[in-house]
Amino acid sequence: MLFKLYRALEKNTLIALFMFLGFNAMARGPMSNIDANSSFIVYYGDEFYLNVQGSPDTWQLNIATLEKLSAFDVVVLQPNQPHMTPEVIAQLKERGVDYVLGYISIGEDFIDDAVESPLAGGSGMMRYDSNTGQLVATTDNNLRSFYVDVDTQTVTYVNGTVDTVTTEERLKPDGKPDYNPIFKGYMVNPNDTWRWVIDNMRIGTQDVAGRSRKAGLRQLAGMRDVTQLRNRSTNFGFDGFFLDTIDTAGPYNGAGWYPWTVDEMRDTVKFISDSYPDKIVFANRGAFYFTAGLKSPVTEEYSIDFSIRPYINAFLFESFRYDSEPGDNEVDGVTEYYNENRFNVAPKVLAEANREDGFTVFSLEYESGRSGIVDDAFEKGTEMLGFVGYLASGRELNTFDFDFINKINLMTDDLTPPTWDTTGSVAYNQPSGEPRVGVQAVETDFENGTLTVQWDIAVDRSYPITYDIEARDELTGQIFTYSNVDFKQVREWNYSPGEFSANEYVISNLPTGARYNIRVIAKDAVGNANEDDQGQSVLFSAIESVSNPLNSGAIQLDGLLNEWTSLVGFASDADDVVGVSPEGHISGSGNQANWRNIKLAHTDSTLYLAYENQTNIYISWGFQLFLDTDQNKDTGYQQGHAGLSSLPIGADYMIEGVNVYRFNPEGTTWATMWELSPASQGYQVGRIWSGNTGEVFFPLTWIGSPQKGIDFIAVGVNAFYGHPNEFDFYPDDAGSGNFFRYSLDN
Repeated sequence: MLFKLYRALEKNTLIALFMFLGFNAMARGPMSNIDANSSFIVYYGDEFYLNVQGSPDTWQLNIATLEKLSAFDVVVLQPNQPHMTPEVIAQLKERGVDYVLGYISIGEDFIDDAVESPLAGGSGMMRYDSNTGQLVATTDNNLRSFYVDVDTQTVTYVNGTVDTVTTEERLKPDGKPDYNPIFKGYMVNPNDTWRWVIDNMRIGTQDVAGRSRKAGLRQLAGMRDVTQLRNRSTNFGFDGFFLDTIDTAGPYNGAGWYPWTVDEMRDTVKFISDSYPDKIVFANRGAFYFTAGLKSPVTEEYSIDFSIRPYINAFLFESFRYDSEPGDNEVDGVTEYYNENRFNVAPKVLAEANREDGFTVFSLEYESGRSGIVDDAFEKGTEMLGFVGYLASGRELNTFDFDFINKINLMTDDLTPPTWDTTGSVAYNQPSGEPRVGVQAVETDFENGTLTVQWDIAVDRSYPITYDIEARDELTGQIFTYSNVDFKQVREWNYSPGEFSANEYVISNLPTGARYNIRVIAKDAVGNANEDDQGQSVLFSAIESVSNPLNSGAIQLDGLLNEWTSLVGFASDADDVVGVSPEGHISGSGNQANWRNIKLAHTDSTLYLAYENQTNIYISWGFQLFLDTDQNKDTGYQQGHAGLSSLPIGADYMIEGVNVYRFNPEGTTWATMWELSPASQGYQVGRIWSGNTGEVFFPLTWIGSPQKGIDFIAVGVNAFYGHPNEFDFYPDDAGSGNFFRYSLDN
């Protein structure tokens, strides 16, 4: 109890501080002070009083039930139980429960058919129209407009109450409002009329005619009258709402699913959030709202486009690992849908939950006669993924289970860093692929001076998970650190999580003109850091790009370059970088391989190159061009060469003197790593030179017929001319990561 009192004082202090600073302390976002070390219970029982045969003023509080419930930090109760009163909430709050939340169904209209019926006095229910594939209004009935007629159903009754519902034919209306075939509630399109009903209905009154047996939002949230704590028609004073049956709006084509209502359901959750900004909004199920890439085969809509993330504080992942009833296909009690829950859905939910306007993730598991599952359920949900968990004894949720509380009390400090996971799994109910470790993509916008880093997710017991980004200058070793970055959702991830990652951050102040290794470090809420990311190399510099498409025969091959004067070249080599030669520049006296300029041109089939050297040229193996034909630094030759610690490109081909070579990644020596291009069939390049200029040409097929363009650098190796360790680079700053880009667009 001292611990609970400390937490209550801590929470009140924080609220007062936020109010002083001018913030709305109850703005949406995760639930304050609730994490994997917290306990919660969903209790739909009715054992709150003893001796309930007489009038309420003679009832005696069931102290044993109250004490059991007060052991939990978050308690969800069913206000429609006949002996549930505002006094129960007051008692639990006095005993230190942080949050007491009231159940309400927002996707189904649950009634007792023996004494109640669908609400009449309306303009007509909605009906599925096979011509448009949508729900349309009807006029042949007087039901409220939130009822829907989609399927042909057979309904059987026992003593006036629905016993079974069988869907005979999908997408064929039968003129009657649909039931949920499992839970027997009337299916709802939660429009404005329905929102008015769930807001105003009140136990024991006719505030909503025909609905006097269910508590609405106003009754659940309104301030308790301390003089009428046992009057069930007065306000309960819950801390918030537990929103059930959200999942009826799921995007699936099957009985019980109504994907046409995905927007109205979102609007209903928003209505609750907007109407009760100081109350907790806890969504039960509805993971499809956070499942990137999930598209309805009925409406062709992506559910994540209607996300309820900004309007909730918490989400319950019900039956994550153990269904409420064991199935025939279970192994060791684990649901046959575990792979779908763990590898497809859960990572996407956690990605959304960990955002700035995210939410706390809970899980509800069921023993339901299974034995020996407590350790496994706790490990997989709470310790691995950070869920706030409860393991119920059975599906009726009318008992108390303390297995998870006992395990929470035994947990030691979290000393384990987050682990990288992946949201890229999309195949239904299949095991996950490899985790996406750290940086997955880096996009540079040199013109605007920004660099966008994208990564997926890490998971941990201690949320929120934050991310640091490090950019290390590969030449100088200087590290620029961006701590606890304000990351955003990758828009393309919403629709293609297999191809795109969940998160991104835009760096806007990184010095340009260098090549960086970019990596992401994931940290949990207690400071443990995962530094497994080896990073990605990216050039953050202006890339000079030109293109010279030609008609056949436009180049007169004489080595003089007269016809090249009208073509666009690259910046001239200045030899202004201090190198190893005593003259103070890379190409010293007597070094014949001393690049000055290169121009490229192309036809549909041929690549032409114009060489310009400082002195008379003799094309030998001392003149090298490294070509990145897929413009991907992570493929091809990237190792050190000619005094460079690494090439700034991933060279797929090399022109060395008069031969074209292809990189062989299986090679272990220079001779075995470079093989004559198979397409050249042993032929040498066409070439001719005159003085200090020369021309080279060969078929584009010799370098794999590149589609977009070519990134390249030129190297002068003066060992051919008797000057070992004397090199010239073009561009001069190739050692800093720069290169040239030639476009093959016509």
